[in-house]
Amino acid sequence: MKHKSLYAFLLTCTVLSLSQTAQSEVLTQQNYDAQIQHYLDVIKATKPILDDPKSTADASAKSEAFCQRIDAYQRIVKLSEDNSQLDMASIMHMAAKNFLDRQQQSLTKSGMTTGAMCKTTPAKPEK
Repeated sequence: MKHKSLYAFLLTCTVLSLSQTAQSEVLTQQNYDAQIQHYLDVIKATKPILDDPKSTADASAKSEAFCQRIDAYQRIVKLSEDNSQLDMASIMHMAAKNFLDRQQQSLTKSGMTTGAMCKTTPAKPEK
């Protein structure tokens, strides 16, 4: 039951993320901070599933959480690129990009791609 409510939360976060405009949008510092916090909350919600050695989540739940995490980091990169003039944007961009690069290297070494793992993950933001 616990995993069902977490899954519902993650699904809700995805719907909220997808409902946001895909266009470049210059935000106020307050709006940027709120959106970044939303994505950090999504990432935090995946930690018990992906990072806890005692996690009892099945492969499907782990895959879903992984894809949610990748999507959140991709959105942080894009949001930070679009709002590079704001406080913390360059640091958030660097941290998120670093995570995505490490994940890509790990997947490549194992013969996988995020596209294969996450069929619905949006394309990587343009550089």
